[in-house]
Amino acid sequence: VQRVRFSPGVAARPHFHPEDRHIVVLKGTWYTGIGEDFDMNKTVPLKAGSYMKHPAKAVHFDGAKDEEVIVQITGIGPGTTTLVKP
Repeated sequence: VQRVRFSPGVAARPHFHPEDRHIVVLKGTWYTGIGEDFDMNKTVPLKAGSYMKHPAKAVHFDGAKDEEVIVQITGIGPGTTTLVKP
């Protein structure tokens, strides 16, 4: 289990994980998108209390827009992240 804090305007570029990850938004509105092209305007907003699953090897990006966001991520470790375009 990890808790991740995104400061306003901070986002993770397109990446994937080898294992499923389960995310719960604890604070703020978290934005998530799919695919290799990073575009925060093409994300889905998830408010505090929302849940989503990032399936293993699915390319995605996510982050905060104008407020601090805290998410809790659960999965099987050790977890790794592979950037699509390092």
